[in-house]
Amino acid sequence: MIEFFNQIRLKFGFRQLKQEIKKLTRKNHSISLKNAKNVGVLINIQSQSQLSEVEEFAKSLTLQNKKVKLLAFIGDKSLKLSSSIIDIITLEDVEWNFIPKKDKVINFVNNEFDILLNLCTEICFPLVYITAKSKSLFKVGAYDKKNSPFFDFMLQTEQQSIVGFTTELKYYLDKIK
Repeated sequence: MIEFFNQIRLKFGFRQLKQEIKKLTRKNHSISLKNAKNVGVLINIQSQSQLSEVEEFAKSLTLQNKKVKLLAFIGDKSLKLSSSIIDIITLEDVEWNFIPKKDKVINFVNNEFDILLNLCTEICFPLVYITAKSKSLFKVGAYDKKNSPFFDFMLQTEQQSIVGFTTELKYYLDKIK
């Protein structure tokens, strides 16, 4: 019953997102990870180890003189995590239709990143919503047919780990001229 209710909530969320996207205009172009100076990262955190992996990825980008801003979604109410470098949103920060509405989300969406990396390998609607609404120049994520209108570049992957997916992303994003 809960799963059925969540599917209805998700359907309404996607419907609202599609209406909002029609009103948006943004400039977009592809850019290599090497040439990007400002990088946004979105991630769905499900464990402490994933939080650590994302922090390491962010540090590696920072060492390459990139300005990095991270936003994570934690959907598990029992998971109590915190980070000094990652802004975190939870189920308490989303409306009934899974649309996030917090100042930190609005600030993230209004940032014009060179590249926005959505590191979710499965659908996480609050982060798909943020990706779609973002003013970023180049939006990148894992392939999912339902999400294709919201991304500029999608990578089909079997990787489920953050380390594996980010390794693949770096490889392909460095090939862009």
